[in-house]
This record gives sequence, structure tokens and C-alpha cells, in this order.
Amino acid sequence: MSAPEAPGPATAPPAATPPEIALCLELGRAFQAFGIPAHRFEDALARISERLGLEGQFFALPTAFFASLGKGGHHWTFIQRSPSGDVNLEKLSDLQETTDALIAGDLDAAGAHDRVQTILAAPDRWSALLTVLCFGLGSAPAAMFFGGGWREMLLTAVLGSLVGLMVILLGRKAGLARLVHPVAGTLVGFLAVAAAYRFPQVSPQVLTVAGLIVLVPGLRLVVSMNELATGNLVAGTARLVDTAMTFLSLGFGVALGQRLAVAMLDRALQGTPLPLPAWTILPTLLLAASAFVVIFKARPRDLPWIFAACVLAFFGARQGAVLLGPQFGVGLGAFALGLGSNLFTRLTRRPSVVTLLPGLMVLVPGGLGFKGLEFIIQKQLVMGLDTAFQALFVAIALLTGLLLAHAAVQPRTAL
Repeated sequence: MSAPEAPGPATAPPAATPPEIALCLELGRAFQAFGIPAHRFEDALARISERLGLEGQFFALPTAFFASLGKGGHHWTFIQRSPSGDVNLEKLSDLQETTDALIAGDLDAAGAHDRVQTILAAPDRWSALLTVLCFGLGSAPAAMFFGGGWREMLLTAVLGSLVGLMVILLGRKAGLARLVHPVAGTLVGFLAVAAAYRFPQVSPQVLTVAGLIVLVPGLRLVVSMNELATGNLVAGTARLVDTAMTFLSLGFGVALGQRLAVAMLDRALQGTPLPLPAWTILPTLLLAASAFVVIFKARPRDLPWIFAACVLAFFGARQGAVLLGPQFGVGLGAFALGLGSNLFTRLTRRPSVVTLLPGLMVLVPGGLGFKGLEFIIQKQLVMGLDTAFQALFVAIALLTGLLLAHAAVQPRTAL
């Protein structure tokens, strides 16, 4: 019979979580809510933890993150779940300023905690009614980018406003928020065919894609491919699948809406849009930029920068199409947009996404077009798949242009 084992050393009770660690976790949840890419998320928290005297390692996913933090002989591992929130460029800019001040040593942990709490608790600047109207104003310029005329712009403004109304109403409840994309696709798909049936010169394809353009996850597509390109394979794959599900939800809704309007479909598809003259481009871009300020909850003083980004993206892609063809031209437009956005960050110490996101809203419709939707409607599956591969090629061109711009001019900010 063996002798009883000697008791080991007493285990120290777990220490309370230090405020520095609590601040890191709070900033991580805030970064997650605003959709910061995984590589920037991890780099920013690593710099913050080093500034606070912590040993930290982080692993970011689109809706959660792992944090391993140590201080004074104690080590903590956390799993934090924080679902992505809506785009809010003003709060993201405030968070950028707080993060940079903390890393630079101009702000201590207590001050940063108070400031982050204030940022997250602040009400939105723009009212729900104005947001609904700007959904319409932001969709109307897309009709022109797709080759539509003033009829398409007016009808798209109505469809976009209805989409904005659904986003506001359904977004108030978590269970209904998941239905925004299929319901919006169904409504716009049906009304686009009905409008084209009533007005024979109107193109239902232009109305459909332009009416839904604000819901198209162009930024998420680019961010997911950026994460894959920078080695964040899990985060990039998860975000890419989420983006694909959004596209499928919109496509299902559009197909259902057009099925409900099948009696009007043959006549509606005969419409041919009449493009607007070239002098309307700049006023239309200004209208789009003004709407994006409200839709993406930016500061009013960001309007000149956002307008400049839209102009740079549009004419960069157009000139690139002349020199290199439409697919490679989008890459040149993305390079010009990324270069301008990084210069904006250097000059203002603000996140590059303030100008990058509105610029992508101009680039994505100009690059992808609506041919794929038209082929699918007409049951030309081979042509539809060919257009889908072209869309993937355009997305890669967008990413390549942005990566080259980032290599040429680095933003030098935390986010």
C-alpha cells in the first residue's frame, strides 16, 4: 500500500481582471462592432496591449475574437462574442482618435475607457426619416452608372427609399433584421418589373440592381479577400461565405419578386434605357456623396472628402477601362481610390474607410454591371456563370489595386 501523496502548494486565488485588460477587451468589442478587418484588428490590439504593459496575443473572426493577455505573473484567456453592427463612420473616426491617443501616450487607460463608453453610447447624428430619404438619393445615381436615364433615376429613388424604410423597420428587431435582404429583393424585383411594364422605355434590370445597390456588400467582399490575401484564412473565409449568403438572399428575393410579376415580365424586358449626357456626371456624383454621408453615418464635414473619393474612383475606373479594358480598369480605379484614401488618412489621422467605402459604392456597380442578372432572368445559365466569373475577376482586380495602393502609401494609423 503506497503512502499518501504530499499535498502540493496551495493554489493562489484568481486575481481580479486588471483595468488595462478590461480596456483591451472593450476596444476589441468596439472594433468588432464596426467591422475592422482581422489583420488591422489584431495589429491594433497588439499595439494597445504593448502600450499598456501587457503580453497579448489575439485571433480575430468576423463575429468573435480570442484574446490571451498576461500581466504580473497572471495570465487570462478570453473568448469575446460581438456581432457586427451597422456602419458608423463618425463613431469609427472617434474610436480611431482615441486609439491613436492611447498608443501615443496622450491618454491613460481610465481616460480611454471613459471616452470609448461615450462614443458607443452617443446617439446617431442623422434621423431615421433622413436616412430613408438618402437611401433613395444614394440609389438614384447608381441608375445613371448602369446606363439609365432620368426615368430610371426617379423610379430608383422611390425603390431605394422603400428599401431604406424596410432596413429601418425590420432592423429594430433581431429576428426580423435577418429578413431585410430577401424581403427587399422581392419587393424591388416585383416593383421594377411592374414599373417597366407601365413605362415601356424603362429597363427593369437597371431598376433592380440600382434599387438594391446600397445593400450590396461590396466592402465586405473586398475586406474578406483582403483578409485572405494577408493570411487571415479563417476570418476571410467566414466573411466571404457571409458575403455570398447576402448575394444569394438578394438574388432569391429578386427571382421571387419577378416570379410574382411573371405576367408582365416579357413586355417589361423589352425596355431600353436612354443614358444621360456627360455633363450630369459630376452633379450625380455630388448627389451620391451627400447621400453616403447620411447612409454611412459620417460627419457633415466629410462631404468634400467623400465627394473627392467618388470622383477619383469613377474617373479612375473610366480611364483605366480606356487603357486596359473594363476588368483591369476597375483595378486602376481601386488603386487611385486606395491611394487617395491613404493620403486622406495621413493628412487627417482618420480611418481610410471614411473615403474608401463611398468610393467602392461607385466602383462596384461600374465594374460588375447588370449583365449577370439579365442573363439569369432570361435563363441563359452559361452566360450567367460566365458573368459571375467576370465579377469574381473584378473583385480580385479591386483587391489588387487596393493592396498596391497600401504598399505605395501606408496610412500609419491603428485602424
